[in-house]
Amino acid sequence: MKALSISGSPRKNGNTARILSEIEQGLKDQGYKTKHITLPESNIKYCQGEKSCSKTGICIHDDDVAMIVDEIYSSQLVVIASPSYWGDVTAQMKTFIDRCIPYCGNNSKKTIKTNETKGAAVAVRAGKSKAENENLVKTIEHFLGHLEIPLVSSFTVEGIDAAEDLEKRPHVLKEAYSFGKSLAANCS
Repeated sequence: MKALSISGSPRKNGNTARILSEIEQGLKDQGYKTKHITLPESNIKYCQGEKSCSKTGICIHDDDVAMIVDEIYSSQLVVIASPSYWGDVTAQMKTFIDRCIPYCGNNSKKTIKTNETKGAAVAVRAGKSKAENENLVKTIEHFLGHLEIPLVSSFTVEGIDAAEDLEKRPHVLKEAYSFGKSLAANCS
């Protein structure tokens, strides 16, 4: 079994990455092979909105988006993680989502590579309100829905801003690890 994790965090070693790493370890300990993609390190150009992809099913840009989408569809599980920036996913995640229009199920020119891929959402925020993280989960679920991938679970963490916040709450990393194990059990 293969799991792909995609991080939209601009901080390569930040709290979102640490939480995602624990989820990945939980998956590995249940027999999954994992691959990790950090979107800010990927070559992803902005959508130009010129809409030729609606006619051809192919984007005008030649960058990493098609490779990432292929990785999504060749995985049994995709875990998409983002910290909260102004109540939604990061700009890096939104840019990737915008570029996936050629792969949307409602784009009649592109054949969706349907398989048994399932999705999970991870949202991390500094504030204490869970409602904002639920908005991130809805954004990720909406995106996955257009790729015809069902969201099977989500993991949210509130009240985590600086690295020391995570150090003060080590149970969060244990919960992330357990979430990874439970994903493996539910998606196998």
